[in-house]
Amino acid sequence: MNIGIIGATGMAGSAFVIEGYQRRHQVTAITRSAGKVTRMFGNEIPSFERQNFELTREDLTQFDVIIVASNFTRASDHVRFAEYLHDQLAGTDAPIVVFIVGSSTLQMPDGSVMADRLGLMRGQAPWIEAAIEQANEYKYLQTVDDFAWMAISPQQAFMPGPATPTYLKSDDALIFNAREESRVTTGTLAKALYDELEAPTHIHGRFTAADKF
Repeated sequence: MNIGIIGATGMAGSAFVIEGYQRRHQVTAITRSAGKVTRMFGNEIPSFERQNFELTREDLTQFDVIIVASNFTRASDHVRFAEYLHDQLAGTDAPIVVFIVGSSTLQMPDGSVMADRLGLMRGQAPWIEAAIEQANEYKYLQTVDDFAWMAISPQQAFMPGPATPTYLKSDDALIFNAREESRVTTGTLAKALYDELEAPTHIHGRFTAADKF
């Protein structure tokens, strides 16, 4: 597949680059700084310089898959960028656009969703606003079906690291492994994402993965 990764030099994005390259897909970093891509990956990974909100329909449709792994400075840009990509790609079947939405949108063991309570915690920590806006991004995506989107969520603990040999998977629930931990490494999430992309079953849907021990 021809895969463009937005946010390719970030924690999650770099893992998606490496996993795609190792699986022999054609991976391109869509970036604001080609130099940073070269410093991180050498000359093995081509780059395509473009600001996020300057990407055109022509830019995007050259790829089979677009993975959005950007860390936005403004939390509200999570929703704005989803809306922008929809505007560019409405009426198309490709590319599949993958959005990374936070674990706050997953169901807790009691059936509740943490994102529903975060509004009461606004201003208490920087991550809260991003979590709220990622939840809003996912809600927005659920209202549109005229372009090929897919969402993937990490677990409560999300950290750099290699993939575990096997992983656990769910559509909408937090996953607790044998150690009662809800956690996933970047390597495991990348592995689960490419397994899905190579045999898609979640177009217009979301899934999550967790490390298995």
